[in-house]
Amino acid sequence: MHVKSLFVATTVVTALLTPVASAAADCTWQREALPIQDGMSWSNLRITGVDGQGNVSGFYAPGGEDRVLARWTTFAMEIVPKPDGVKKFVPSAVNASGVVIGGAYHDDGRYVATTHTPGAGYRELPAPAGAEVWLVEDINDRGDVLARATPEGTSDWAAVLWRGDGSAPEVIRPAEARSVTAVALGEDGTVLLDSYDGVFLWRNGALTKLPKVDYSLRPRGLSRDGVIFSSYHESWKWTEATGALEKFSVNGYVEAVNDDGLAIGYLDDGNYTPVVWQGTTLVAKLPVSSAGYGSSAEAVGATGVIAGIDVTKPARWTCR
Repeated sequence: MHVKSLFVATTVVTALLTPVASAAADCTWQREALPIQDGMSWSNLRITGVDGQGNVSGFYAPGGEDRVLARWTTFAMEIVPKPDGVKKFVPSAVNASGVVIGGAYHDDGRYVATTHTPGAGYRELPAPAGAEVWLVEDINDRGDVLARATPEGTSDWAAVLWRGDGSAPEVIRPAEARSVTAVALGEDGTVLLDSYDGVFLWRNGALTKLPKVDYSLRPRGLSRDGVIFSSYHESWKWTEATGALEKFSVNGYVEAVNDDGLAIGYLDDGNYTPVVWQGTTLVAKLPVSSAGYGSSAEAVGATGVIAGIDVTKPARWTCR
């Protein structure tokens, strides 16, 4: 998955981004504005991921349908030129190593799942047999990639999994789950699926069906020990080991969750206040430069670094 553990002992290359042991009790969330280049408008920027070093990725929309990959390190913003023959590149996620996965929209109309690796550039993933890829969803730390697709000759949905070992992509279309939608990818290759027949975990062909929840709740992400469901008003966690469903302590919408259950999103308070939960417990409201509507937490990284928008600027939050 593109968001990972908060509590592992990880060494971050930049001291400013070094996480502490517990976001819940032992640190304070601090905000840092991310730079943008001259002439850019924050409203044309989107944040889609944070890697294991706390570096942020997203895209810039300079005008019309154009989209280009944007990367932020500690001190600078970089606009990464698109590959030849591509009219727009839209990233979806990044793993701890900084590999971005996204969709390359080619001039000839093709949509191609494509990675970008710092220092190595872009790489197109092979097209799956018998299915057309529509939207790339996720990437994990071993390089597995997950996407949504449509099987040829149907109007149904399926999932596609590219494994990091370079084997041929696998189209996931279980008989027990009609029209599956790819949602998220775990570190061990577990795939979270939504479908007409419920929500499932898929592991190398084996399915685990999750308990039924309220129709308004949709699966939002995987943590190491369970699945997060959310609506615009409330969120719940299903824990796999016990089968228990637990409601979040404070109502809100979950935007993303990392492998250790650090969840980000906003409160159902009229101002969409950006917040952090650990498990199902609210641990902090993120500091913003001014109160009121306009700020949002969009992505959470391997060491608990969060990125999003602070009113009118891209921002990064760290707990230290």
